[in-house]
Formats: sequence, structure tokens, C-alpha cells
Amino acid sequence: MIVTLHLVALALYGLATAFVLAPFMGGRAAPRVLTIALPCAGAAFHVVAISQLTPVGLGPALSMLAFCLVLLQLASERLLRGSAVSFFAAPLATGLVGLALLSGLAPGAEAAARNVWFVLHVALSALGLALMALAFIAAALYLLQFRELKARRFGQVFQLFPPLERLDRLNRFALVLGFPALTLGVVLALGYGAQFSGGLHAAKAQLVWGIFTWVVLGWAVWVRVVRHWAGRRAALASIAGFGAVLLVYVALKLTQPGAERFL
Repeated sequence: MIVTLHLVALALYGLATAFVLAPFMGGRAAPRVLTIALPCAGAAFHVVAISQLTPVGLGPALSMLAFCLVLLQLASERLLRGSAVSFFAAPLATGLVGLALLSGLAPGAEAAARNVWFVLHVALSALGLALMALAFIAAALYLLQFRELKARRFGQVFQLFPPLERLDRLNRFALVLGFPALTLGVVLALGYGAQFSGGLHAAKAQLVWGIFTWVVLGWAVWVRVVRHWAGRRAALASIAGFGAVLLVYVALKLTQPGAERFL
């Protein structure tokens, strides 16, 4: 049942992605109601599937991250009144669901899954990471449109993307909201690990990556809020931070090949 629900969500997300990318590949733009209805329908199936999952392991974590990203994509589209965010978010969410299916998804009743603090840790951490990804997407859209405007090319990018000021505002909003979410996720992970010493040992690599991600996200918020970085410089900082988080994840994953509970 869980796999079937994820497959339905994957099909709906994939179809939505095809409609979103069509204008950038020479096709006709799909009706806006369709580009919103499809991910909404996929999210409905997705949330039912997530409610039956044990939030332990790579597959469930990727599934929850994809779900948070879809929700943020829909919220951003409502805010920006355009499909530009979906240009990156839709393929990313679709790929994450596909990877979750390949990694394995199954219901269960592990002690960690029954612990409300652990569930909150996973949910808040996934939300924080999704917001960081949204900040990266806004930054990438900003730099792409900045380059097109500087080159005086007023094609599809100029017509479909929101104004630079709005993308910069979205980047700041995602970072500022993502930092407290990830902070609570890390605190809950440390608290859960201290309560159950075995859990702390099993999730050592995950804690290292979580704390590193928290530091990077905190730095990104600091340069935006305290140092007042904005525009192109802030976009480059967001992309560099997100890239560093991914590189450290890959490095830790390669050194912990058997750590199933590591994201």
C-alpha cells in the first residue's frame, strides 16, 4: 500500500514536472490550474503514505523531504504567482520520491518511530532542509535571470521568472524560516540521543552532518540578516552553502556505507 501510494504520487509529480518544463523546451505552457492541481493531488496521496511509514532510514527521510519540498513549492507559487520555482523544485521532488522508492519503504513499529520527539526531529529536520533547498532554488533562479538581463536576452527566462527583487525576498524568507526549524531538529536529535545512548551511537554520522548543516545555514542567515547581504552576493552564498552541505553528506555517506539510519 505504501509503495503504491508513493508510485501514484511519483506519477503525478512527474506529470506536473513535464508540464512545468514544457515552456522551457519549446512547448506550450500548461494552464496554471493544472500545474497546481497535479502536485496538490500528488501531495494528498503522499501524505497518506508518509503517515504509515516508520521515520527511520534513508527512504522515509527522502520521502518526507520531498513532501516538504512540494508543499514549499506550492506555497511559493501562490506567493510568486508563477511556476518558476517549480522549474527546479518539481524535478527535485520527483527525483527524491524515486530515490525513496529505490531505497526501500515499509511500515514498522520501531521504538524510535513511536517516540514523539524522534518524529518531530525528523519532520523539523526535513522542513529545515527543504527550506534550505528552496533558498538554493531562489538563488539559482536569481542568478539565471540576472545573467539573462545582463546579456539583454529577454526570452523565456525573462517572461516566466518573477522579478529579481521577489526572488531575493524568497531566498531571505526561506533561510530565516529554515534556521529555527533545523535548530529545533538538531536539538531534538541531541536530546533523543542523550536519552537513548544506543541511538546516539547509531546516528553519529547523521548528527555530525546535521550540526554542520546547522552551522552553514546559520552562516547564511547571519550574512543576510546581520551583514545585510542581498542580491547576487547573497545568492552565491546560498548556493555555496547548499553545495557544501551536499559534499559533506556524500563524504560521510561514503565513509559510513552501512549506516542505514544516516540520511
